[in-house]
Amino acid sequence: MADVDELQIRRDRLLERLESLQTRVSHGDKTVQYDLTQAREALDLLDREINRSSGRRIARHLRVRSTKDL
Repeated sequence: MADVDELQIRRDRLLERLESLQTRVSHGDKTVQYDLTQAREALDLLDREINRSSGRRIARHLRVRSTKDL
């Protein structure tokens, strides 16, 4: 498994690539649109791995509200 520094370097490189990508390219009368969800999912995965490797946990709270008794 990679350490936190290596994961951070990978994250920075992926973020640079994601910022330089274009979602739509046109040439003449033809247009191609790219889906960048895989790159964003990879970035989220790296963020979770960095948090887990550094010992930080993401706190999540679920708040339930109801007008009726449960």
